[in-house]
Amino acid sequence: MREIKVGVYLRKKRILDVIKLSNGWYLVKTENKKSERDFKVKVIFQTTPSIRSLTPKHAHFVIDFFGKLCADREKAMKVLEAIVEVWRGKPVKEILAEYEGFAYQLPGYPLEYILYALKWIFEQEDVNFTGRPKDRQIEINETLRRCGIEPPPNRAGSELAVSLFCNIALGMHPVDAFLRANLDVLPVKRARGAV
Repeated sequence: MREIKVGVYLRKKRILDVIKLSNGWYLVKTENKKSERDFKVKVIFQTTPSIRSLTPKHAHFVIDFFGKLCADREKAMKVLEAIVEVWRGKPVKEILAEYEGFAYQLPGYPLEYILYALKWIFEQEDVNFTGRPKDRQIEINETLRRCGIEPPPNRAGSELAVSLFCNIALGMHPVDAFLRANLDVLPVKRARGAV
């Protein structure tokens, strides 16, 4: 097994930070190229005989949230509260202590993975944010307002990701939420004639 630690290279990218999750997975930040401060988030779920990993996206967690809503709306809305607490900068350990009891029986990803991964994904969105059209920002602001969420300062890049969760909480199907956010949903695009 290769050691997973800061400074080691994972697929030619230097590891900048590591969190070992209680289920044995590693969440890592690696170098990336979009900007000077950019990084990539990876989850390593197997280290032997070889490393198996994937790049978690906020879309994965939106789908997971939809599944949690279908299973138990009340508990899933507590998961959304926990996600918003992460977005506002509260330490993940504190949030887990407060919300784990609501989430442990829900299907899908463990809350620990969701919160640590989204913390970094939201940071990544903010680091790489270069602006958005005014009408899109108005739409995002309205979605957050309808969910009762006041955006924290200096988090404009990650507002879109949080608005995806809000759209799902407000009853929108994930595919429609992704399309509204201008994210690729290839089967739908192909059905509409895109190649």
